[in-house]
Parts: sequence; structure tokens; C-alpha cells
Amino acid sequence: MTAKSFYIQILCLISALIMVSGCADKTSVVWIEGETDPQTGNAVHVLKVINAPEGTDWSLWLTSNHISSGVVEGTEGTIELFHGCLYKMTPMEREGKDLTVRYTDRPLQRHCWAPEGFALEHDGKVTALKAEYEFLPSEAIPDFPYNQEDVEVWDMIPSLKEVTPANGGTTVVDQMPQVQIVDAPKAGWYRIVLDGACKVEAADEDGAWYAKVTLDNLKRNAGGNEIPNMIIEDWPDMGYRGFMLDISRNFTTKDNILKFIDLLAHYKVNIFHLHFGDDEGWRVEIAEFPELTTYGAHHEFPYRNEAGEYVETDYLMPSYNGSIDPDDMTSSANGYLTKEDYIEILKYAWERRIRVIPEFDTPGHSRAAIKAMDAYSKRVGNDDYRLSDPQDKSDYCSVQYYRDNALNVAMPSTYRFIEVVFDELIAYHKEAGVPLPAIHVGGDEVAKGAWSASPACLKIMEERGWDNIELMKSYYIENVLDIAEARGVKISGWQELVMDLEDHVYERLKKNLYSINFWHTGHGQEEYPYQYANDGVPAVLSNMTNTYVDFAYTPDKTERGLSWGGFVDERRSFSLLPYDIYRSVRWDDHGRIRDIERLPEGKTPLKAKENIAGVQAQLWTETVRCFDHVTSYVFPKVCGVFERGWNASPSFEGTTSADDPAFMHALDRYYSTVVSHEIPYYEDMQIAYRQRKN
Repeated sequence: MTAKSFYIQILCLISALIMVSGCADKTSVVWIEGETDPQTGNAVHVLKVINAPEGTDWSLWLTSNHISSGVVEGTEGTIELFHGCLYKMTPMEREGKDLTVRYTDRPLQRHCWAPEGFALEHDGKVTALKAEYEFLPSEAIPDFPYNQEDVEVWDMIPSLKEVTPANGGTTVVDQMPQVQIVDAPKAGWYRIVLDGACKVEAADEDGAWYAKVTLDNLKRNAGGNEIPNMIIEDWPDMGYRGFMLDISRNFTTKDNILKFIDLLAHYKVNIFHLHFGDDEGWRVEIAEFPELTTYGAHHEFPYRNEAGEYVETDYLMPSYNGSIDPDDMTSSANGYLTKEDYIEILKYAWERRIRVIPEFDTPGHSRAAIKAMDAYSKRVGNDDYRLSDPQDKSDYCSVQYYRDNALNVAMPSTYRFIEVVFDELIAYHKEAGVPLPAIHVGGDEVAKGAWSASPACLKIMEERGWDNIELMKSYYIENVLDIAEARGVKISGWQELVMDLEDHVYERLKKNLYSINFWHTGHGQEEYPYQYANDGVPAVLSNMTNTYVDFAYTPDKTERGLSWGGFVDERRSFSLLPYDIYRSVRWDDHGRIRDIERLPEGKTPLKAKENIAGVQAQLWTETVRCFDHVTSYVFPKVCGVFERGWNASPSFEGTTSADDPAFMHALDRYYSTVVSHEIPYYEDMQIAYRQRKN
């Protein structure tokens, strides 16, 4: 060995030792799941800060759906809620390099609910930390049982209404045959005749598209262009067959949305409900208000001013995944659709006969817009479009622990803002050359106490002789209706939008509605869809118990997703009965069969079937971190919702036993189709999907 090579090796060794030493001193986090105490029902979880800074002049920040503030006596720090899902751990004096906080909380139900997004605030800097997790062993919970049946080439989701097989086969070329538009009794109707040639008739452009999708599915199922001869006659039962994608809480890019639209088109979905404005982000560019996206579509750790206050100066505070880097465009916390992106999505969807309904949630769930417009007001030097009033001292807390997420509904500037957003969305759809069925204004979950200490709201209350602050909702709806009526656009909303209004406002609202999504169909509220449908409200069944695809498939702790309203799997979505909603849950969340025979007794019967406009699946994205999560949450769970939108009255409708043979046979047939035809389709599309656990 030469002296030079020996010297180089020594330098390399020294460098390696320095790197190891540096790594050893790095701060990191270990989170340890605690056992459940059978007496209290709670668990003691452990948060360890490895190589913590000395002293107590630092903080650890983290995000979580919920953490109680009950630390165990003798522990080395405290945990308290800062805002939303952002928590602060404050250290106490300790001995040694590591710090341990033991806190009492509810047992961990999902691994994905464990705290995340750890960040160290120290010496005027904030640094993201790596985290390790130690979970308790958990029981693997198998999926529901079923009997695999042989399927035919024409078996698909949604299933075809009428199929008459014939001898022989037809070679169907890749190019869609000429479609003859004919008079037909139902919108979306089509007929395909395969008898050596391929002939297609349809009632309208929608029907022609559905025929194309069916032919594509037949070729895929047959493994080529040679398809057995048959006659198909098919149509959708429900005019509204939708899917809602939440891109506010965690963002999904344009390219992934386009791919997702392809997946929706495969199932003959005709409504894409794009939820782009909520507390955690505003995700569609509005040119007049750049801050909506430059500020409201990015997250970073808040600035700490000289008074020690944490202020969101340039971006929103960290949200569900805890990202503190607003420039990290690989993070689902950051990103938005430009005007060009949105128009491209509109055109792409319409080519597949899918209408887009945009939603920015109001007057609650509006924190991103409120904070962004505060920044806008500061930049331009006026309050012409401000959504919050500094004099409003209302004390409230939303279900997601926000204390500042309700628009001030008394301020004229709020309605000037809504006018601009309406006008730009209308212009986008016009430029794209596509229909705008409605603008969805949300209307859900306004926190109790919002507006109660707003001088502007109290003034209107006094002028109108009102003594109930809840009536400000009627005032808000009146103003939104003025905006919508002046522009000739319908509005949609969640079920709360039509509730607790003055009679004249309610009647006016009904005339301007495109649809209302009834979502909270449990805990005594399952009658709402039928009550309001009977009263003339166009109801879209968005039952949390059947259509919330963000719910975990099973109670298995390794499953991602929420479960506040239960668990939803392929069997649960398939069980949805639009015209027998009380019998739409046949097994409980633990797989136990339910006695459904007497469930409708004493409850509102459906008398206006025509006002059940359709069904819609929802993907809320609190626990979504990437596009693989989007698709694996949705597929194949969503198949049952799409089946029921097309075939609203299945063969088992009217059965009063949960495991009636008619239901079990239909379930086996449906799920066999999913396994045999849909799973290979997902693999062809190269998307992540949730694989069955036996």
C-alpha cells in the first residue's frame, strides 16, 4: 500500500466516523402503541423523543385526528391541541438524552391514525423529524365469505339489464360502429345487436357512450375482438350516478384525476363531484384572488412573532400529514389545479359523458378561503372581499377542532367573494364548452356558536326581530340564491343546506336545487332522505353507511381509512337499496347478521320515488397520502354503489331476511364478477386496488 492510498483510507474512515456521530446525535421520534386498560377502556401511548435537545426551550409538533390531553403523572412533557389537527408537545425537565411522554388516550383503532408529521421547533428553526412506530400485534380480520361462481362474458359492473345470448360470434373492430339515435322511453337507453355484424341504437349521446363502454368491456372479458352473439338492451335506472373526490384535505394532481375519470367512465358514472374548497385547502385557481391558491393550497409551520404568537403569514398551518414544506410538491398537502388544468378535466370528463359539479364548502368548512382572503386583503389594502370580521369574537369549535372556519354571513364582502367564484366557475365551464349542472355550496357542519358574537350578525338579527342565531343560515341562503338566480345556475348542497330554514327560504331554495346529498343516514337520521324527497327535494343518497369509501373495509387495524360511521366493504356497498333505505345494512360492523325485517316500522315511507335522484360515493381524504391510497380505498369497494345507481331495484329488494337466498345469490354473482373481470381490469390499468384478505 502506498502512503497516498493509506492517507486516503484514513480520511475516509474519519469522514465515516463523523457521519455516524452526526447521525447518532440527530433527533428522531418513536411512537409506541399502548395496551388497552379493560377497566377504563383507555390506553397509555408512549411518545419518545430520541436525542432531544437539552433543557426545555424547544417544542415538538405533530398532527393527529385526536389526542386527549391526559398525560400520565411523572411523565416528561405535556401535549395540547393547538388548532385543527396540529398538536404541541412541551417538554419538562428530565435526565438523559431522550425524553418520554406517556399519555392516556383512546385505543388506537387504525395504524394510520397514529400521530405523524413530527417537527422540532428549536433555536428559531423548525425541522421535520423521522418517526418510527411500534404497534401492538393485531388480529388479522378476514373478508366476508362468498361462493365464486362461473361468470359470462357479458357479466360486468354495472350489470346489464337484458341479455339474450345467440349462437355464433361477431368480430367487433376497435372503431365504434355508427350509432343510430332512436326514440326510446328512457334516457341513456341503448341496444346492441351482435349477429355477425354489430348494430347499435341509442336514445341519446349518453346511451351511445354507454354502448361503447359495454362493447369495450365485452372485448376485454372475451380476451379479444371475437364476442359471442347476443342482443343487449340496457339503461340506467337513476339519472344521477356520482362520485365525490375531496382534493382539499389532501391533493390529487390533474394527471391522476384524468386517470381516475377513466375509471369512473368504465362504470358509466355520469357525475363527478369535485370537492376543492374546505378547511385544509383551496385547490382551484381563481384568477381574481391569487391568494386562494398561492396561500391556501400550501402548508408550512406558522411564523412565531415577537409576542410569541404563531401566525400563518404566507401559507396555511400543517394539516393532516403534517407537512411543513410548502414547496414540496410531492406532498399531498400542497398543490392546486390551474384554470387550464380544470378546463382540461372538464373536457376530458365530458368526452366520457361525465358532468363535473364543483364544490367549495360554505359557510362552514371554509378556513382555507378565510385565511387566504385575509392575506388578499392585506396585500391589496382593502376589505372588499374579506370573509372574516376582526370584531367577531364568537367562540366555537368545529368537528375538526377549528375555531375560525365559518364565513361571516352578515358581511356584504362575503357575497362579493361568492359572486366572483361563481362567475369564474361558470366561465370555465363555458370556455370548456361543457355543461355546468350546478355549483355545490356545501352547507354542512357549521359549528354551534358561529356568528353568536359577531356585531354584524347581531345587527341583522335585531333588524329582523330574530332571537335565534341559527336563523342567520336563512339569511345566508337568501343571498346565495340571489347570486345563483341572477346567473341562471342551480345549486347543490349537503343535507344540512335544506334544514332549519324559514319556510319562504326553504320553498325558494327547492326551486333552485339541482340535488341534495343526504349523508348522515344513521343515528336516527335515516329518515331524512325520504322525508325531504317526499317534500320535493331532489335527494342523492350518499349514505355514510354504504357509500363512504374513505371508511376502512374491515376493523383490521392495518386497514387504512376512517370508521367513525362504521366500515364499508364490497358487501356493504352492494346492500344499498335506494327505495328501501332502512334495510340497506344487512351485517353490522363486526360481521354479525342484522334483523332487518321490522326496521322500516314507524319510519317515513317513500312516497315520491321520482325525487330520489340517484346515488353517490364519497372519498374524503383525511387519511389519504397518495394516489395509490385514492384508488385502493375506492376499488373494488365502490362497485356496489355503481351497480345500485344503474340497477336501483335488484332481485333481492323486498326481502326481509338479511341472508335471504335471493340476496346471497345476487351477492355471489356480483362479487364473482368483481373478482373475475374487475380485478384484471385494475391490473390492466396499473392502479393500486385493495386485495382480498381471506
